[in-house]
Amino acid sequence: MIVAESRRSRRLVGRLDKGVEVLEALAEVCRTHHVRAGELRAIGSLEQVVLSEYDQKARVYRPQRRFEAQFDVLSLCGNLSERDGKMFVHARVTLSRERDNGIELIGGQLVSGRAFALEFVIDTFDDLELRRAPDASTGLALWREAVNVGEPDPGDLADQPAPPPFESPARTEWKDVMAASQAAVVPAPAPVPEPVLAPVAIAREQIQGPGDSDARILPGDFIDHPKFGRCQVERIEGDYEFVSARLRNQRLIRLSLDVLTLVLIGREGEHQLFRAQPAGR
Repeated sequence: MIVAESRRSRRLVGRLDKGVEVLEALAEVCRTHHVRAGELRAIGSLEQVVLSEYDQKARVYRPQRRFEAQFDVLSLCGNLSERDGKMFVHARVTLSRERDNGIELIGGQLVSGRAFALEFVIDTFDDLELRRAPDASTGLALWREAVNVGEPDPGDLADQPAPPPFESPARTEWKDVMAASQAAVVPAPAPVPEPVLAPVAIAREQIQGPGDSDARILPGDFIDHPKFGRCQVERIEGDYEFVSARLRNQRLIRLSLDVLTLVLIGREGEHQLFRAQPAGR
């Protein structure tokens, strides 16, 4: 079982252009707005769709079914997470269409679809990273890891300027509404680069001593965090922008060095010991 709690969220709303591939367009929205994980909902209609169904006994997906027809979307729901290091949009649909003998309903996992008119809502989980990996018991790619992203100190957020108010125009095009609404959106977190480990020998030479805020932290080092307590670093991500660390209860957390300063206060055996404090203090 995997259970994680999210306390930081945004809500993105939008409309896809006619003729675009639905899953590709939604993934691009997530990349543009730096969405790591979230929930997806959409309504509208499609003009072409490919569906799939999983055979639980054989543990394989049955042959895909392609429909070149117009469909109303009765339900499109799913979630957003990481798979093989990339944003993965997992969606299921229930569709209806008019046939000679009445209304026909079909549904399944959405493999691809071409939008006719589709409006979507994405609720983001900005303090979580959900990662998919093969599951031996089912044969599916399921959530295998939920990583908590370190939250900034509330005092740091209090110093940020409030976003300007959004004034809705009386009559305007949809693209103008979207452009105006972007002014009221809180800036999204920076994209997470691929993990890069700094050379150990070089980083060790940069250590000056206790109290040095410029000392480079390395995998294996320890952090005393005011909220999480003692934790040990497992990896450094990006150009020293994020730290993934393991707590004493084996929970994995992810700390942003944009909002934290790590000050060297000593050593524990072969490893350094840092104190985490809000940036700028």
